[in-house]
Amino acid sequence: MTLTVRAETLADYADIAAINARAFNRAAEAIIVALHRHRRRFDPQLSLVAEHDGRMVGHVLFSPRTIMLMGERVEAVNLAPIAIDPAYQRKGVGSALIEAGHEVARQKGYALSFLLGHVSYYPRFGYQTQAFGASTAIFQMTANVGSPLMVRPPRDEDVSALVTLWQGQEHDVDFAIEPDADLMAWISPNSEVQSRVYLKDGEIIGYVRGDLLNPRVFLARDAECAGDIAGDMALELGRAEATLTLPLHPYASFGQGLTTHCEAWSAAMVCPLLVDTPFDEYYAQVQAGRRQPGRPIWPVAFEVE
Repeated sequence: MTLTVRAETLADYADIAAINARAFNRAAEAIIVALHRHRRRFDPQLSLVAEHDGRMVGHVLFSPRTIMLMGERVEAVNLAPIAIDPAYQRKGVGSALIEAGHEVARQKGYALSFLLGHVSYYPRFGYQTQAFGASTAIFQMTANVGSPLMVRPPRDEDVSALVTLWQGQEHDVDFAIEPDADLMAWISPNSEVQSRVYLKDGEIIGYVRGDLLNPRVFLARDAECAGDIAGDMALELGRAEATLTLPLHPYASFGQGLTTHCEAWSAAMVCPLLVDTPFDEYYAQVQAGRRQPGRPIWPVAFEVE
């Protein structure tokens, strides 16, 4: 089957949405693609479509991201989503899109591509499994009665301080994804996922997104502020004491004193696109058990459901 793979254009938006809807039998992936298009770093040359006889039969999105690896900022792309028309699946469309996307990303200087995906499919394209995963810490907290903290939703003027919070806490966490310096990066598109900014004496000391007992994101200026925020969360829950499961990594700025659990996922995969990057040493150390697996905080665009 002869395929044409090219970059998307404005005229393709409706067809790309339809491909994603047909492939997944839901609207979530089409919405994810649309949300990524609103990023300042969105690159239409990394949003590729495949055509057969003039008909669009597949789409893949590679999103530019800066990640931390071994204390260095590394330019990478995140492959997600990829959608193939059901009538054209298992005919090489996905392979053509992935290989073309890798080549474009490589030419643009991106060091690696990372994703969460099927372990029997992606390794054929050079993806290595168990490259990163998740990390949690258990907090036993007492409510801060009479807490001096102020809590409110994020605002435009908060973004610089929130990025600084992330940099201070996550700098040494492998596969930490640098957040965009825009308000949309800090507010979920899912109305059930709330975002909270914590202030003390007028200064931002923390940020929490998601369920208070098990948030998706927890950022704090330091260990003392983390304790204050967790205590405020227990107070908001209406509990004198609460057990909170926080998405913290042992390499976070105040994570060394916490009891954390790190786990590498088989579905968490990386394909090196360039040679001599920090990923090689990182991956070797993780596989040998000399380094904890990295933990990304996934962008809000993936919270549509």
